[in-house]
Amino acid sequence: MTRWWGPPPVAGQAVTGSVVFGDTVQIAGVDGDVTVSMDRPPYQVTTADDAPVPLSAVRARAQPSRLLLARHQIVPFTGRERTLDRLAAWVGGDEPVAALLVHGAGGQGKTRLAAQVGASCAEVGWAVWQVTHTPTPVAGCTPVSRVALPGGAVLAVVDYADRWPASALLALLTQLRDLHVRAGARVRVLMLARSDGYWWPALADRADSTLRVEVDQFPLPALSADSVDDRPGLFAAAASRFADALDVAAPVEGWPVPDLTGGRFGQVLAVHMAALAVVDAAGRGDVLPGGRDAVSSYLLGREQAYWQQLHTRAEAPVQTPPEVMHRAVVAATLTGARTRSVARHALTDAGFADTGPAADRLIDDHTTCYPPSDTRTVFEPLHPDRLGEDLIALSTPGHDSSTRLERDWTSEAVTALLTTSTTPPVWTSSAITVLVEAAHRWPHLATTVLYPLLRAHPQLAIAAGGATLTRLAGIPSIDLTMLEALEPLLPTDRHIGLDIAAAAITDTLTHHHLTHTDDPAQRARLHANHAWRLNNAGQRQQALVPAEEAVRIRRNLAETNPDVHLPDLATSLNNLGNLLSELGRDEQALTHAEEALRIQRHLAKTNPDTHLPNLAASLDNLGISLSELGPCEQALTLTEEALRIRRGLAETNPDTHLPDLAASLGNLGNRLSELGRHEQALPPTEEALRVYRRLAETNPDTHLPNLAASLNNLGNRLSELGRHEQALAPAEEALRIRRHLAETNPDAYLPDLAASLNNLGNFLSEQRRREQALAPAEEALRIRRHLAGTNPDTHLPDLAASLNNLGLRLSELGRHEQARTHAEEALRIQRHLAKTNPDTHLRDNLAKSLNNLGIFLSELGRHEQALTHAEEAADIYHRLAEASPDAYLPNLAGSLNNLGLRLSELGRHEQALTPAEEAVRVRRHLAEASPDAYLPDLATSLSVYAWVCVNVQTNLPQALDSITEAINLYQPLIQQLPQRFGGQLLSAYRTLAAVLDGLGRGDEAADVRRQLDEATSSP
Repeated sequence: MTRWWGPPPVAGQAVTGSVVFGDTVQIAGVDGDVTVSMDRPPYQVTTADDAPVPLSAVRARAQPSRLLLARHQIVPFTGRERTLDRLAAWVGGDEPVAALLVHGAGGQGKTRLAAQVGASCAEVGWAVWQVTHTPTPVAGCTPVSRVALPGGAVLAVVDYADRWPASALLALLTQLRDLHVRAGARVRVLMLARSDGYWWPALADRADSTLRVEVDQFPLPALSADSVDDRPGLFAAAASRFADALDVAAPVEGWPVPDLTGGRFGQVLAVHMAALAVVDAAGRGDVLPGGRDAVSSYLLGREQAYWQQLHTRAEAPVQTPPEVMHRAVVAATLTGARTRSVARHALTDAGFADTGPAADRLIDDHTTCYPPSDTRTVFEPLHPDRLGEDLIALSTPGHDSSTRLERDWTSEAVTALLTTSTTPPVWTSSAITVLVEAAHRWPHLATTVLYPLLRAHPQLAIAAGGATLTRLAGIPSIDLTMLEALEPLLPTDRHIGLDIAAAAITDTLTHHHLTHTDDPAQRARLHANHAWRLNNAGQRQQALVPAEEAVRIRRNLAETNPDVHLPDLATSLNNLGNLLSELGRDEQALTHAEEALRIQRHLAKTNPDTHLPNLAASLDNLGISLSELGPCEQALTLTEEALRIRRGLAETNPDTHLPDLAASLGNLGNRLSELGRHEQALPPTEEALRVYRRLAETNPDTHLPNLAASLNNLGNRLSELGRHEQALAPAEEALRIRRHLAETNPDAYLPDLAASLNNLGNFLSEQRRREQALAPAEEALRIRRHLAGTNPDTHLPDLAASLNNLGLRLSELGRHEQARTHAEEALRIQRHLAKTNPDTHLRDNLAKSLNNLGIFLSELGRHEQALTHAEEAADIYHRLAEASPDAYLPNLAGSLNNLGLRLSELGRHEQALTPAEEAVRVRRHLAEASPDAYLPDLATSLSVYAWVCVNVQTNLPQALDSITEAINLYQPLIQQLPQRFGGQLLSAYRTLAAVLDGLGRGDEAADVRRQLDEATSSP
């Protein structure tokens, strides 16, 4: 069968030599600023070598398990026709960059499948790369990855993807995506893993929404679902090749085929292992033992024989006896490849050798048995992985297999390997991961080693990391007492690396505990904790049901015993209100926040020492809920009261109350900003940032999200004051943090990342860096479109905001038709939202969309339509400004300016005069209160008013005063930001010349125009 694996290399591709992954820096043809980062990527990229590694018959007979390693390619790749067809379609698809996860249990043939795909790609000229994770590179020995890219397409193969940190995988995808952007290379990333658990949705969301990498996944089917289910044929073909490699003659009647039915032989490796055991046993005159695990037992027995052979050979015997080598192989399989010093430490902790020459001799002998794939390390594990896991399981007492591998020291040694040190050793993650994977197939290993180990030392599971914890939680029939031992060690607050795992563990335990208690108070606690964990993991929709149930139960309890249960009811009401607010259900959130505050005020009156912190939290929450429905003085009053309480608490107990103080300071800055009090909003925002910096330095896992939010707030406050250059630095820092957070947990942090991208685009635009401003606006829109697709009730308002922002960025670049398309989509969303929920803040957003679309239609010459939208926007802002002038007067002035221009474009100059005059009055009032923020806007309105006067040929003396004042305002602004205000100043001078002409002062007008010509013609 011939498969088409995509186009051959395209002639004329920009990349024709090689690509460097690492700290080699090559700079040429530089125009502008250059930032050079010496950070090494957390992975190594090498050119895949599909040539089989030779293996002699003597070496194969001594250690037959080597014949199973993919690099020797003893058995040709066969079968998997349906999967190969699917992979061929993926490789040959139209997407410029795509990533695919193929997942399945160990031994299903993922590595061989990837090698087959790589060979097919290489045949048509693709570069094929192998990418390996390097979490702890040996100091001074990390090589630069330099790989060939002779053509225009690359396949990168990533094995053990589920054991990579999400940040490392995303760093790789980002670099490969950038390779396509810069060089036009088509990129395919084939990831192999055992599972698509919690880690994959997080990575896929980020890759798809932020990086624009096409992602997909599928489980590797069992043989019966992937091709003709000919296990006997597969067995016979493998046995023939193994017989050739071992130089064993096949029996005349053919190789005896064991019973290959059942799920145990649904994997290629399992069938190959059976064939190898049969052939090797025949060649040695042995009888293959019976039993469910006979194949693994036999092959591992041959490993023991190999150790014995090396120990007793006449020439250069290995000094280590087989029994000791058995211990070393178990240790190495658990720790993974390590440096020599770490390997010594592991042998000592396990009680297998002293740290001196005895340890080095054992390490050297182990290296002779199992040469490392990386010469900088020792302690190569037993491969394939499945066989290594079987070694640990069959060496551990408690299984029902007939084997000579079982040892009474195994359980104690494994435990000692992980518990001798006072802190979890560096190999903890590797060892716990191996034990967890083996426990999925060997229940006795879980019950006799893993569960007792983690019950007594639950900190080991925490140290193993979130990915291993979630895999642990998925073991069938898991010991819940072990999870109960882990639960108290889970962080009580948000935790970047453990929130997803905590949600998985709590999910399992909550269902168990609910079936074993009828106590309403306990059931409410379980539901409340469950909701809290799910919310921290970003699973807010799932958190809603337990949060509501906690409120329902506690309301019933408080009715019968308020003294005991009112505090818990108030807490649950607060949490439910926050959750509803995050889901965009602001009216419902407000109701719960108001009830919570009434309760907390009552409690704080009777016992202020106990309840003041909760009262402050309720005040803050209600302030936020009110502000979500539109700026108001009441929200500010509540926030100020919360801040007074928390400042007092932080003075007496800063360790406990500083985080809450910082939250209230940030909220106060936001409330003041919403009311247009920008100068007053800056100091509390700066103070909040100072506090969060200190907190994040000592506890980044908890406080980095708050630090990013505080940086974001500071950028907004500085921008509102016209300090756009200063706003850029905190916005960029916030974006860096939120990228990291979204890589770890996109469900929780992707919305924040989109907000930071939007802000960065706005700030760059304010500095007239318009080309740079476009990319973050586009990325924000991709994220929000993805989020709105999965949860429209929550994310549609943000999607509309991003559509508006991107429209503005496109308009600034002269791409008016594209800008109109985005603005029309935003307006459709806002009309829908305003119709279903006509709250003030939605009507404000509706007015913004109307204004923007009016501007874009005007730029396209569609003036009548533009006027209709401008009039509707001005009408909305008039009503909003009457109710809340501090908040909406700035937007009203901008809308009036737009209305005046739209009327003037249609020749209705007399009508244009009224909104133009009103815009000047409003902005003069604003500029008197906050000149840094509003003087540029005043200059704009003065220019518009003068231009309308010229068109009407009335009020020309006032027009001259206005345009002269505008020019005087622009002059100092030009010194600060020439790119931003240069065009506006030139426009003002043109208006000045027109005014002078209208006043009959033609000579002066000509002089102004002459100066304009000179200014525009000079460099």
